[in-house]
Amino acid sequence: MKELLAKWGSKFGRADTQPLVDGVWRCCLGDEAYILKRRSNRTRALEEYDLLKWLSEHDQPVSLLLHTKEGVPWAEYQGSFFVLYPYLPGIPGDTLVTRSHSWASEAGSTLARLHRCLADYDAHTGFPGFDLFHEVSTYAWPVAQSYSSEKLHHRLHELGQTISEQLVNPYEALPRQLIHRDFHPGNLVFRDEKVAGILDFDRVRIGIRVFDLCYLATSVLSSTFSDLGRREEWPSFVQELIRGYAREMPLGKTEGHVFLYITYLIQLLFVAYHLDAGDTKRADVDLAILFWLYDQQEYLQPLIDKTVTEVKE
Repeated sequence: MKELLAKWGSKFGRADTQPLVDGVWRCCLGDEAYILKRRSNRTRALEEYDLLKWLSEHDQPVSLLLHTKEGVPWAEYQGSFFVLYPYLPGIPGDTLVTRSHSWASEAGSTLARLHRCLADYDAHTGFPGFDLFHEVSTYAWPVAQSYSSEKLHHRLHELGQTISEQLVNPYEALPRQLIHRDFHPGNLVFRDEKVAGILDFDRVRIGIRVFDLCYLATSVLSSTFSDLGRREEWPSFVQELIRGYAREMPLGKTEGHVFLYITYLIQLLFVAYHLDAGDTKRADVDLAILFWLYDQQEYLQPLIDKTVTEVKE
């Protein structure tokens, strides 16, 4: 590890490193902290560097990849590629005890400003596409069906029919652009109740714009679902999230209509990911969240539609 870090300069070779998750390390040099990450190839690293540089120049709170002694924003080591960037100080969004209306509004407006910048990025064509509907229909749906019990098969069939009837045609009309694709609370850094950093741009893709908003909403629900009180507060949280976003970048009526259906698809992805990882306990929770959302649809759908409409007015 020290030999790898020394590629950014001799001082980095003296850094203390601590693994955080697979392929991610925190590196400390006295009071300075950095994040080291593994990347799939140099092309992805260069695309990430160019994008982060452009976002920084357009006042987005991101951390730039550092150049190695060779003058490139990645290091090749033992057949793998790595990037290094300064750690953004602050409070990670997933560690905040409460996620208030002000938190939701701030996160929503931050995402909208990010989307506005990403939509203007000229080099967007170099990024892969992400088709959520295709990903679910060809991967997550079959995995969830093969796992579910006979009792849940009926519910999944009913849900599948609802999605087919309500989402298929509107889905094709949804606005598409570069999206973050991993916009969850842990990838937001807060200082003084404001977002001071947005992390992890290695999953940026071209996809439906509303995905990031739904992904954040679903991630918050997943992290609070076991707390009945906070679960019941989720609808008002979503309202503030949408209001925060729409004040910066109005949502289309179709985006409001499909909001819940996109959350269903995201939950199905969570189910499949956790089953593939062998975590059936977490997959069962994801299924419970999916059906809770579906059971609340008659209440949630008009609430979301109304929120999108009132902000536009």
